[in-house]
Formats: sequence, structure tokens, C-alpha cells
Amino acid sequence: MLSEGSTPDGELDAEVLIVGAGPVGCWLAAELCGAGVRVLVIEARGTRAQWSRGFVVHPRTLEILHSRGAAEPLLEAGQRLPTWHFAMGSRRLDFTALPTAFPFLLLQPQARTEELLEAHLTGLGGAVLRGRRAVGLTQFKDRVVVRVAHEGTEHELTAAFVVGCDGARSAVRQAAGIEFTGTPDTLVSPSALVELADPPPPDQYMQTREQGIFFTIALPDGRFVVSTIDHARMAEVDIPWTADMVRESVRRITGTDFGMGEPERVSTIGNSAKQAHRYRDHRVLLAGDAAHVHFPMGGQGLNLGIQDAHNLAWRLAAAALAQRADPRSPLVDALLDGYEAERRPAGEHVLEDVRAQMALVAAPGADGAALRSRFDALLHEHPEVNLEYAGRLSGLNVRYPAPAGDDQRLGSRAPDLLLDLGGPDGQPTGLYELMRSVGPARFLYLDLRGGPAQPGEAEADADSTAKAQLQGLNPGFGSDVVTIAARAVLGPDWAVQQGWGAAEAVLIRPDGHVASTGAEDDAALGALASYYGIAVAP
Repeated sequence: MLSEGSTPDGELDAEVLIVGAGPVGCWLAAELCGAGVRVLVIEARGTRAQWSRGFVVHPRTLEILHSRGAAEPLLEAGQRLPTWHFAMGSRRLDFTALPTAFPFLLLQPQARTEELLEAHLTGLGGAVLRGRRAVGLTQFKDRVVVRVAHEGTEHELTAAFVVGCDGARSAVRQAAGIEFTGTPDTLVSPSALVELADPPPPDQYMQTREQGIFFTIALPDGRFVVSTIDHARMAEVDIPWTADMVRESVRRITGTDFGMGEPERVSTIGNSAKQAHRYRDHRVLLAGDAAHVHFPMGGQGLNLGIQDAHNLAWRLAAAALAQRADPRSPLVDALLDGYEAERRPAGEHVLEDVRAQMALVAAPGADGAALRSRFDALLHEHPEVNLEYAGRLSGLNVRYPAPAGDDQRLGSRAPDLLLDLGGPDGQPTGLYELMRSVGPARFLYLDLRGGPAQPGEAEADADSTAKAQLQGLNPGFGSDVVTIAARAVLGPDWAVQQGWGAAEAVLIRPDGHVASTGAEDDAALGALASYYGIAVAP
């Protein structure tokens, strides 16, 4: 709640203070840096995490990174997988059929992903201050004061907004008094980091048996992360697992321990599924695991958190820049309320999907084996079902509520269209390349009504204001809508088939989701501005 005391004097230490420097915190900070917002990132850990619980980067995350020029280091470091599992079944989801330039998922330790995203942040002028733990906060009408412990002493940092990206035990969430509820652990899965003298072949890295499920991930250094969901012991949620217990569990399910050496580390993961009651409390916001936690089934956690950050970044940038002009700007509430309205339902859907998968994998005995077999058959015999679940897990199917209209593209993410901009070389230009030029804080108005009269007129210029009606959109950004005129949508083929070449124009939000399709008149633009909590100049 807001403090009844007076607002503290003095300058802000940052416009946005981010607590937590995992992948979500680093991406949010990078987006804000790119938008010209003063950002501080603090992290309780003295060094980056060395142990990875997650290993998957999904297609939508790759799209987001590509739209900012940050995907290539991950693509070079990771292993591409064209299929993925649902509930660890034997019938895989086919990602090659997904409508994206990245029809695969990337397998690599999350510690490496975190390292690469921090490097991206550093390249934009940001930095992480390590060894600093948030221990409390006080909110005022126009700022937040955070108490920070560092090297045995406490000091205060003041920011216009604070975002908790500090994990499931979020100190920010607790200090703001935001409830975190859901279902508790009813089963646990052990993980061990080991060397295997006789590892299974890759097509047997995941084995589903009547006794439970064995799965392993091969790391680039030759070690393996070995895990089980052991129906004989999975309900023993309060018993610490040992190396011998993991070895016995693997043998019970598969009949062998694959020459398992002494584990370097053993940990457990429970199936609790919890979500913050709200993602925003005045000037404090939550993203990533601070807002939602679930069993890492399907590797959806990183994908969900990055989308939180990508949605929040442009809204926070607009709020921060509006506050520069007016510390009590009425635009702030509308902008930031939209974050919770869009991302909390997205989190609920992922938690529901994960619960469904856990019900499948945890069903014991012959009945459970039959249930999993039937679901595998469903995915195999019905390609449309397979594609639907692939779209859900990949993050590509996320669609936000739109102001008006029944066009299925409204609220969905815009794909990386290949556009004819009438350039002298005749080569198509990717939409995400244009978005990269436009930057993380501006809408992009893609005019498809014939394109420029002369070559070169459609280059992405951050100062372009060709669409007069849109020049006043969100005035904190200055020139906030960049207009790109294109002669035609040349591809990809699936995008043309989905009707992307038929729209007269598309207004794309800074996070890549479609705000409107079709040429807009003043009334339609006013409705859009009202819906997104932003202003149109008279």
C-alpha cells in the first residue's frame, strides 16, 4: 500500500529498479535501456547461477530475441530440436509445422542463456549490481524506496517503479504484500548432475514405463542431468533425496543405472503451481517466477517469463517517460494495468497446461500407462491436435484481447513477414529487422497499400512521422509511431496463406503484437488510444 508519509526529497537513483538478474530481469532491463529509460538491476547472488534447472528456449522467445538482434548468440550456442514432448509421451509434438522462422526449440543450460542475455544488456549500456539483496520497500505516490543489504550494511535506492524478477521466493512480492497462492507440492522429481559410463542412445533419453518416467539431458561438456518421476517414491515430498536414491530410482524404472557415477549435485523439484494474486501493486510489478511458478514440464517457464518482460517493457517505458513530464500522470495506471490484464491470464493458461501434463505423468500403474498411451495416439492420429499443443507450448499461440474486430490476427503476435519495400536491390526485408530498427518503445505502422513511389522511401527511420493521425500516439515517446510503406508481403508462404498480405495496414505494438488491422480513421485511432491507455494529440 501507499505510505501515508510525505514523498522523500532528492533525485531518483533510477526510473526503474529491477530486482533479480536472471533471464527475465536482464531482458526487461535491456528493453528499457534500449528505450532510453534509466535502469538499475540488483542481484542477491554474487555470481551468475552455475546450476541450471531449465534447458529450453522456445520459438516465441527466439522470435522476441531476433526482433532485437539478440538471437544469434543463442542459436550458435544451443542444440536445435525439431520435436518436443507433451507430458513426456512417446509421440512428439512436431514443431516443424509451426508458423515461424524458428520451427524448433533450442536446448541449452539456462545458466548459459542467462549469461548471453546479460551480455546483451551490457552491450546496451546496462549492468548488474551483484551481492545486493532487497530487504524491504516503501511506496509513495510517485516513487518507491527499496532497502538494500550489501556487505553487512543497508542503504536505500529510490526509483519511480520497481519490478520483482527475483524468483519464486520473491522478496519484492513479499514486501509489497502480494499474496502467492495455488496448489502445494504433492510429488517431487529428483535431478542429478552426473557422468554416465554407458548412457542411453539419444532416442531413449526419455523413457515412459509403468513404474514411472526416466529422462536425461546431455550437456555440452559430456555430463548428464538425470531425472525421474518415480511412482514408487514421488509422493515422499518431505524426504531429502540422496545419490543412492536417484540411482535406485533409475534402475527401478529402466532396469539399469547407465553406469551412473557419483553425482556432483542432487536436487528435487516439486509440482506446486502458484500465481501472484496481482502482478501490480501501485508502482511495484512482478514478472517471471516472482509472478508464477510451476513444475518445469515442457520447459515453458523461461518462455513465459520473457514474454512477461517483453509485454511490460514498453508499458514501463511509456510510464517512465510520461512521468518525466508529469510525476502524477494519469497515463501510468492505464498503461500498467494493461500488463496484468494481459499477462496474468497467460500465466493461468500455462499453469493449467502444466497441471494437465503432471496428471498424465503421475498416473500410476496399468491405468496410468493406458491413459498415456491413449493421449500419445491422439497426438499421432490427429495432426491438428498435435499442432495446437505445439503452438501452446511454443508460446506462439498467445493472443491478447483486442479493442474491436473479429480478425484473428488482432492481439496475436505478428510473424516475421518478408516485405517488398521497393529498395534498389530488390531483396525482401524482414519485419523483425524493421522492428529492430524501430526499437523497443515505438509502435510500427505497416502500410501495405501499394508502397513508396520511389525506392528507399520506406527505410525504417526512427523520426518518421508519415502517418499524421498517429503522430500524437503516446506523446512521451516523441515520434512514437514509425510508418513503413511496403509494396507487398512476399512471404513466408504460410504467412501469405494466413492472409497477412491482404490487410491494408497493420499497427504493431512495441512487443510485436497486433493492435489493429486495416487503415485507421480518427475515431478508430481514438478507440485504440483509449484501450491502451495512451493519448492522441488533438
